[in-house]
Amino acid sequence: MVRTWEEHSPGLTDRMEAAAPLGRMAEPEEIAQAAAWLLSDRSSYVTGAVLPVDAGLRA
Repeated sequence: MVRTWEEHSPGLTDRMEAAAPLGRMAEPEEIAQAAAWLLSDRSSYVTGAVLPVDAGLRA
């Protein structure tokens, strides 16, 4: 999806990385790890929470 956005708006990923407090885009594995945690028994006491996986963009 991001590759398509970049094709239509060159420099988009550079702007997104510059805006992120961590200074980089997430790797797909990082997003998958957050989803896997929510699906695991380790998150069994978590209810009705929003888990932003956004490098601190909305902090």
